[in-house]
Amino acid sequence: MENWLNAVRSRLTGAGFVIIDEVAFNGRTFPIVARRTRFELTKFGFSESFMIFQEFDRLTTEALRAFSADAYRYSKKQRKIPLPCGLFESVYCYAVAIAKAVDEVTLASVRSDTPPKHWASVEVPVVYDVAQRRVSYFEKTPLWGAAYYAGLRKEIQRILVEEARA
Repeated sequence: MENWLNAVRSRLTGAGFVIIDEVAFNGRTFPIVARRTRFELTKFGFSESFMIFQEFDRLTTEALRAFSADAYRYSKKQRKIPLPCGLFESVYCYAVAIAKAVDEVTLASVRSDTPPKHWASVEVPVVYDVAQRRVSYFEKTPLWGAAYYAGLRKEIQRILVEEARA
């Protein structure tokens, strides 16, 4: 897991993310928070992307949803651009759960259940299964937000999946 995390840190830095360690929020501590703020023409304004990591001994669907919701709330509170979301401003939160143990029901859920919907922002739960060295994430394209999901998956693959196979 440490090799994977170190490789992910390197990719995040290379992709323009700033990394902060040990961030306390809402009764939990995120060991790693990565953020990138930039203007993106394809997103019609400023885009603030967060990759927030949390470790779990045993991950359940409920624990993943609670973590993802907290990571999303953190992302919304830590925005740097003062514009309201939807007005040349968007927030993308990748909640990356690092699981020492995770059941197949939880993995199937993260791959097939549509992430929560938000206005001009996205919450994407991601699971890194330490035992299998495998990254799971939403693999479908919902009608709502369809224009962005190919890019979201590409970002996950570029930063998290390629490193999982190394």
